[in-house]
Amino acid sequence: MTEDNDHLSAVQLAKQALREELALRVAAGPKGLSGRTAELLRRDTAYRSARQVFVSPVPSLQQVRINCLLDGKELIVPAPGLKDGFYLLKPYSIPFQQLPYSVTLKGFAKAGQRMTRPEVESLAVSLLVTDAVAVDRQGNRLGDGLGFFDLSVAILTTMGAISRDALVATCIHEEQMVEQPLPIACWDVPIDIIVTEQQVFRTEQVSASPRSIFWEHLPDRKIRKITPLWWLSGGKNP
Repeated sequence: MTEDNDHLSAVQLAKQALREELALRVAAGPKGLSGRTAELLRRDTAYRSARQVFVSPVPSLQQVRINCLLDGKELIVPAPGLKDGFYLLKPYSIPFQQLPYSVTLKGFAKAGQRMTRPEVESLAVSLLVTDAVAVDRQGNRLGDGLGFFDLSVAILTTMGAISRDALVATCIHEEQMVEQPLPIACWDVPIDIIVTEQQVFRTEQVSASPRSIFWEHLPDRKIRKITPLWWLSGGKNP
């Protein structure tokens, strides 16, 4: 266990160094994602065939979330810090002019419904979309360091809410694709589809890595604070 912890510590330090290095590159580039990125994802077969889509709540993916609702898809988003689990926003249930606000962190609770445990377990999400600091051509992703996307995927998988053939996509700037392999931890979720303003790129992933909850790395305080973790740890439904 000590060797494993030492390895994870080294990975985390390498990741943070890369985040700091890449932050300068991103800061020098264009601000925000163009609507073309969301439109290219919209044309992809994985998106077109999906009926339930999980999208991270970051501002850069706002148009992706709006498109999901406009295109008749059920949108699943995490509550802030995952504390209250997940919200479901149903298509055609929100007036068009209210969509931009409804798909923000502040708008989720008003426009969507907080999902109960049985509702989460009834899901069959086939596409998950997130952002990234960087992604390599093998599909390894460097995130913001908070880990909420990876944890969301692990929770949904454990609850049987993700279909077996589900794909993971990220929307980034072209310069955020890197050639060198990125350091990864055991809980990191690989990327299948990279979407930039110029292209849709399929990574070299041959099979999805295990999307498990690594309980040994979660402090008790975090388990008690995040409702779905509390459910899965044996706690009662709130």
